[in-house]
Amino acid sequence: MAFRMRADETEDSGISSEMQQFIIDNNRLLDELSSPGEGTSISPAQATTSTASSFAVFNQSQQAAEVSYQKIGFGQCGLVFSKPGSAHVVKIARPYFSDALWEDFLSHLRLFKAFSLHGDTQCRIPRVYSYVNKVNRAWWDANTALLPPNPEFPLPSQALITERILPLPLAIRNVLIDKFCPEGLRESAKASPLNNDCLARMYLGRHRTPNPPLAPNFSLRNYNLCLDQMLALGLPVQDYAREMAACLAIIHWQARVDGYDIEFVLGSDAEYATHVAQSLGMDVEQLEQLPKHSDVEVLLQRRGVRLWVIDFNLCNRFAMDDAFILGHEKEVLSQLVLAFFENDPYYPLPLMETNVDRQLWSIFRQEYLKKAAEILSGASQALKRLPVKFLDACVEREHRKLGKGLGHGHRDFKG
Repeated sequence: MAFRMRADETEDSGISSEMQQFIIDNNRLLDELSSPGEGTSISPAQATTSTASSFAVFNQSQQAAEVSYQKIGFGQCGLVFSKPGSAHVVKIARPYFSDALWEDFLSHLRLFKAFSLHGDTQCRIPRVYSYVNKVNRAWWDANTALLPPNPEFPLPSQALITERILPLPLAIRNVLIDKFCPEGLRESAKASPLNNDCLARMYLGRHRTPNPPLAPNFSLRNYNLCLDQMLALGLPVQDYAREMAACLAIIHWQARVDGYDIEFVLGSDAEYATHVAQSLGMDVEQLEQLPKHSDVEVLLQRRGVRLWVIDFNLCNRFAMDDAFILGHEKEVLSQLVLAFFENDPYYPLPLMETNVDRQLWSIFRQEYLKKAAEILSGASQALKRLPVKFLDACVEREHRKLGKGLGHGHRDFKG
């Protein structure tokens, strides 16, 4: 895409002064959002992490303990590692994917800044802690031995350090196994430590075929949860549709990012990650009306599962000024529509046959336009019309593909 804005870099250089300033500004924003007075250092590629940072103290204590990393996931551009009990993950670039990991970092920074302006959004984005260059000897000397050796994955490499999304609780993992794992494999699936690292991809735009056979190679790692499964489990699919819609509107119109190949996963909140009112979705006045000595901890545990949005290495970033967007309106809308359909089927789709699907699309459309209108409240009328044009273009594309017999949500490039 001609619209992607990249920072000038080389494999063995530091970050430009402009990017360093951007990271400093983002770090200050993180400090204001989390705990005033405690820094959360987002370090440049070869910079030293601030020891004043609460994350830095935690990171140093983890290094001192020499607890080994374990692989907990993977993506297109890297493998994801974490230490048991840690609050961060390290995504390490695969060979030849260093530039993709850098793009992941830059898009993640912009998106986190955009999400920070909308504290009422239930769908969350992980915090960005650091980006480590492969020539950072101090970091790699301290961490290489703690990573599992792999001859096809040479170290050192580039590394992106972000907030860890905690896996789904044990009770939910067991329900998924009991419902969707072949009976003869259930006990081994529950006992397998590989299934502890469970995040569920939330496919509101896909149904399984009727009466599907249970997967003989069942795994909870990167588990694909389709709409019919969510309905069978009694999950709040309408809430998920609203949250995805608001999230996508922020991505498009606040961050000016196309959202290509992002993922929406269901995971757990870090313990005590937010103010109690925000965690419970209640204001202070409502909290004051709780019965005396209410067990708020139990309430928090019940609301500890939420949607997260991750994986930004293939996102395209547009220029932030309105004049650019309007001057390239056709190309921008075309790219947004492409990204919508080329993603895995997270979003509800238009023109579906069942009442549930049609209702979810209606909810998604309404919430997307509501959040977009909030974001663009001070923009020109021409810009305010673009969110409607985007959704209408999605409907038109779906109608055209269905007319060709290509099926719902057809993807031109991923099949």
